[in-house]
Amino acid sequence: MADISINSNQKYLLDGNEYNAPLEWEDAIVIADYENDSIQPSISTESFTFCLQAREFILEWIRNGKIYEGLPFELDLFNINQDRINFKSVIDFTAGYRDLPNDGKLEASLIKNDGIDNFFNQIGTITYGYLESINVINDSDYLNVDYVVEKPFNLFEILTTSIIVYLMIKEVAESIKRIADQVANIISKSVMGPFGIAGSTTYAIAVAILNIVYTVALVIAIVDLTNTLISSLIVPKRQHKAINIKRALEIVCNYYGYGFITSVDEFSNAAYIPSNQEVDTKDKFGFIKIPKGTQKGIPNASDIGYNCQEMFDIAKKSCDGRFAIIDNEVHLRPKDDPYWIKNSSFELTDVLIEQKTYNMDELESTKLLKFQVDLNDEYTIDNYRGTSIEIKTDLISIGTQQNNMLKGFLEVDFGVALGSRKNELTPFEKLLKATGKIVDDTTKVLGKGTSFASKIKNRVGVLKQSSNWHSIPKLVYLNGNTLPVNHRELFSAPVLYNKYYQAESFVTENFKGQKAIYKDVVIPFGFDSYKKLTNNSYFKYLGDEAKIINFEWTMGEDSATIDFWVREVFTRNLKETQIIQT
Repeated sequence: MADISINSNQKYLLDGNEYNAPLEWEDAIVIADYENDSIQPSISTESFTFCLQAREFILEWIRNGKIYEGLPFELDLFNINQDRINFKSVIDFTAGYRDLPNDGKLEASLIKNDGIDNFFNQIGTITYGYLESINVINDSDYLNVDYVVEKPFNLFEILTTSIIVYLMIKEVAESIKRIADQVANIISKSVMGPFGIAGSTTYAIAVAILNIVYTVALVIAIVDLTNTLISSLIVPKRQHKAINIKRALEIVCNYYGYGFITSVDEFSNAAYIPSNQEVDTKDKFGFIKIPKGTQKGIPNASDIGYNCQEMFDIAKKSCDGRFAIIDNEVHLRPKDDPYWIKNSSFELTDVLIEQKTYNMDELESTKLLKFQVDLNDEYTIDNYRGTSIEIKTDLISIGTQQNNMLKGFLEVDFGVALGSRKNELTPFEKLLKATGKIVDDTTKVLGKGTSFASKIKNRVGVLKQSSNWHSIPKLVYLNGNTLPVNHRELFSAPVLYNKYYQAESFVTENFKGQKAIYKDVVIPFGFDSYKKLTNNSYFKYLGDEAKIINFEWTMGEDSATIDFWVREVFTRNLKETQIIQT
């Protein structure tokens, strides 16, 4: 369908009610800017002038206390062929509003209905703490993440425990030997016959019984001592409350009446663990009675992500993503997701090109993607691999480095730390596990076997921290409530770069990030074009992928001035080097 002309039949609606048209509205200029290569634009318009009944309706809206509520404004255009375009927007009283009583006029600005920029203005004003306080988010939205506090290697503790364990096992072995000797003595005396040995046999039986009682008491003491050792020297497995990234974003979108869709698979497994500010409950002897992880999955007030827009920023950085609102659903997809070009509807035929340049200034000579390290959790430092990746772009050949025009440094800081997995038992834990196994085997004699060895073994696979307190939130990739063995191969800075940031690379994927830029191009334009481009800025130009950078349109005219880019390789004299610190 071709753009409907401004000369078509028109209706002007305020909150669904038809009123007279704004004065000279067709001269109003619409400026759309796709900042940071966004899919949908930030739109600004000149003020519209309302008079007569339209002005009075707007004033009544304000008198009713709705000045902070956008007033729906619609323009319906339809022609003899029943083609119809509906231009929907909202009057924003917080920008450009003024009433002119003497002239009987009122000026106000419009913003796009369901605009992505307005959505982010809204979510930037709320926090997850607020959503929890009104029960939009609750315990059912949280995940349980198993973790352990594992202190760095301590030789003194191992030696001390070894001595205690040795003495315990030695005494059990000697006691069992005494019992065996007593039983053998009783049997030998019984074989000799009943005459003259009744007293000695009775005595031997009594001694054996006392040894058995002693051994049982010793085993009970060993069980208690082993339990105390394991509980005090190896902190028990704990649980953090966390929230799935996809769910965290979905909750916010649902609150504003939108659905949420993402093509980023990692967000279904990645969980946000807030900083832990809880203190363990201990008994009078100083042993931990109630270990405390995070009690809520939402960020603390001091955490990045507490403001809802910050959580969206974390997700966007993780996948080099772009947001768009389509059919009342918020989409988060990587920048080069085929969905964007596949679902574009704008078309541009060959046009007159007067200016052409290249996106040379978009090449950052050095890029650094990084997660945080937490000084309260030594494993974010010791297990650093995957925490950052540096990408250096350089010239393959050059006459002299003094003529090197490459420049720029881009840092992408995710603002959170990665988690570390407990892959195996420490030497200290192996010792205690062996001790636990001996105690387990010994207690089977009593018919009530213990399971100390399994308590130590089931700690493998969970999140580990060097301290119960961590001051920086974590993003962890989960399989259930534990971390898979290859979690850093599934979610880390190098993984995210190689999977999602290649669209910006001037080298990889056949130099995909290189583009030709065409400026100040005049194209046919109308309400239909406006509607298409404010939903999706991608299109095909002469068979190549292209995208609008910005456009300026006077609403009463049938043309607009645009800037746009087309993918085009302009140099192959570039190479990239990846630097991954360990």
